[in-house]
Amino acid sequence: MLSKFSRTGSLTVLTDVSTLGAAVRQARKVHGLTQADLAGLAGTGPRFISELERGKDSTELGKVMDVLAVLGLRLLLAGGDA
Repeated sequence: MLSKFSRTGSLTVLTDVSTLGAAVRQARKVHGLTQADLAGLAGTGPRFISELERGKDSTELGKVMDVLAVLGLRLLLAGGDA
């Protein structure tokens, strides 16, 4: 579910913030982190992690990228029909 470059070798197409939030939640749990743990490592607050995992539309992209980096996740952009 993470990316084709992840340890799982799988790929998820992100079509909305909820899908991204679910991927973050899954990866956080795989790493055995609480929301507070992840927030500390990513330099955000636990509330931000909670809102991101719930798919809140107003999350800040810069902070999202910090969270993904901590979890070893990558965002890939594709054009066309991908």
